[in-house]
Amino acid sequence: MHAVQPPLPQPGIAPGAGALETTNWDAIDQLRRAGAKLLEEMAQELGADREVVTELKIGDASSVVAAAAERYRADLLVVGSRGLGSVGALILGSVSRRLAVDAPCPTVIVPESGETIGDGPILCAVDDTEGARTAVATAARLSERLNARLILAHVAPENAPADHGEELLARVVADNGLGDSVERTLVQGEAAEAIVEAATSHGVGMIVIGSRGRGALASAALGSVSSAVATHASCAVTIVRDR
Repeated sequence: MHAVQPPLPQPGIAPGAGALETTNWDAIDQLRRAGAKLLEEMAQELGADREVVTELKIGDASSVVAAAAERYRADLLVVGSRGLGSVGALILGSVSRRLAVDAPCPTVIVPESGETIGDGPILCAVDDTEGARTAVATAARLSERLNARLILAHVAPENAPADHGEELLARVVADNGLGDSVERTLVQGEAAEAIVEAATSHGVGMIVIGSRGRGALASAALGSVSSAVATHASCAVTIVRDR
């Protein structure tokens, strides 16, 4: 799926009128042809042994891609991430952030430094929320499909009882029927940083994390922890909304 973002209208002068906003259709056509060529090249790179459907739309990237995911009833939406502007390396790209909020399915955000998904275990961040429970179910399905080892990680709060984290992880394993093959790990520290460090130390190929917005914009905001993890992780991050 490729979205052609129309360039901003250019100011123009019409006889007998004031300044007008004109659309540069030539520029849009050039972008459309370049996008179609890009889709064709990528489809060829994937090989002829799988069904590949390509689609190009003109419009806001996050809106048209989210609509396509809804239309195709997608199980996953995969998007690259790059920050824009002077702090590009420090922020989650605006398109990937909006898709993680608006998409009707879990969104896999792949950084420019990310490796191919499936080359390492999957780490799922776990806490005692509905969003985390949904994320665990998604991580379990992904690990089964990819034949990847599943690691459940819980960031223990400083004031939590010593055995709270272990009991939580044991309950999550039992509730999801995951069995003894699942690895469990407890980490400490600031939540996003601890999750990223755990993923790095275990050499994971993907982090799965639940997300829920907080405050007055809860329904439209990406959770701060999931956003920070997706920004700083060197591997793909799958964000699962609690809805």
